[in-house]
Amino acid sequence: MHAVIINDLEEYLSGSLPPSALHRFEAHLKTCDVCAGELHEMVDCAGLFASLKLTEALEPPPGFTARFMQTVSERPVPSFWAQFGDFAFGRRVVFASLLTMAALGTFLISSETSYTPAPPTPEAVMADNGASTNADQMLATLANYEP
Repeated sequence: MHAVIINDLEEYLSGSLPPSALHRFEAHLKTCDVCAGELHEMVDCAGLFASLKLTEALEPPPGFTARFMQTVSERPVPSFWAQFGDFAFGRRVVFASLLTMAALGTFLISSETSYTPAPPTPEAVMADNGASTNADQMLATLANYEP
């Protein structure tokens, strides 16, 4: 398509092209078969789209809106706290809590190392005041102490 047609195409199709430009536009279409052919295809395509429009508006049957509004107004609006009053919700919370405790307990038990008591420090042995009767054990503890 040539620039003369492209610049004024929208106004021509809408019917708002001024008379001077309309004369120039139609004169070009008479001399140029390519532009005239493309314009004819555009008009045909626009006609096909126009044929797809509904000729009558789709309207609901009488009384539909009133029945719908009545149905909507009859339905109670659930509150946020209504879900907590359900017994099934409480069971789900308890079950989820028990599963969480079981998972945490398993993790703690599996990550804990075996407990071995630390040997007594020399200060603890001296503060014993002879409560332990084995003197050799006390000497071995004091001799093996490493700070």
